[in-house]
Amino acid sequence: MREQMTTWLDMLGLVLIAAGAAAGLHPLIGWASLAVAGAIVLAGSAYAVRQTAAARKSESGGAA
Repeated sequence: MREQMTTWLDMLGLVLIAAGAAAGLHPLIGWASLAVAGAIVLAGSAYAVRQTAAARKSESGGAA
């Protein structure tokens, strides 16, 4: 339960960072700022997947 709550809070924080970046860039580049928000979410998701895979690998003793 604790891990799931942490995951939801991490996801919320990532979305808020992406929304803030998009809102800040909107006056400069218009609706293309949504691409920036998408890239932030995509990069954050990829980072989380790599961290999870590394943690699982270390828990299993390095065996793939």
